[in-house]
Amino acid sequence: MPAVTIAKEGDEVPNFTLRNQDNREIRIQNYRGRTLLLTFIYTRCPVPDYCTLMSNNFAQIDRALSQDAGLYAKTHLLSVSIDPSYDTPPVLRSYGAAHTERYKDETFAHWEFAGGTTEQVKKIAEYFGLTYYSEKDQIIHGLRTAIIKPDGKIAKIYTGNDWKIEDVLDEMKKY
Repeated sequence: MPAVTIAKEGDEVPNFTLRNQDNREIRIQNYRGRTLLLTFIYTRCPVPDYCTLMSNNFAQIDRALSQDAGLYAKTHLLSVSIDPSYDTPPVLRSYGAAHTERYKDETFAHWEFAGGTTEQVKKIAEYFGLTYYSEKDQIIHGLRTAIIKPDGKIAKIYTGNDWKIEDVLDEMKKY
């Protein structure tokens, strides 16, 4: 079994392939030229301080970035589901539109929600050091949120849920 490489600041992120809420294939390289904020979630997560908090924080970041057209154009948000068998593109589309509060008007041009095959999701999660496993009807998991610079290299990785929205916005503005 090959050793798993866990990302650290300064590493170039591999060109992972996923499938977004529109059932379109996306690749990490698609976001080159923009600062990418990436996190992991699953839509049925029952723990308010985990996935729901990450999605609510991302919604606040999305709204804050939208106040500056130049900054908005230079950034992108991506939430990756660790439950690809349940979080199909239609489920991700509904979940995402509810979090952006744009519902039927949501284009997902700035904040996408993605899944993929079990193997695709496992590879990207492992790369960022996220471990998870199924237990009964839940997924037991940690938290990882990463800022990826426009050149595709990792600027910062947050482990846990105690990062501050203002700190993430300040970090994103650097690039």
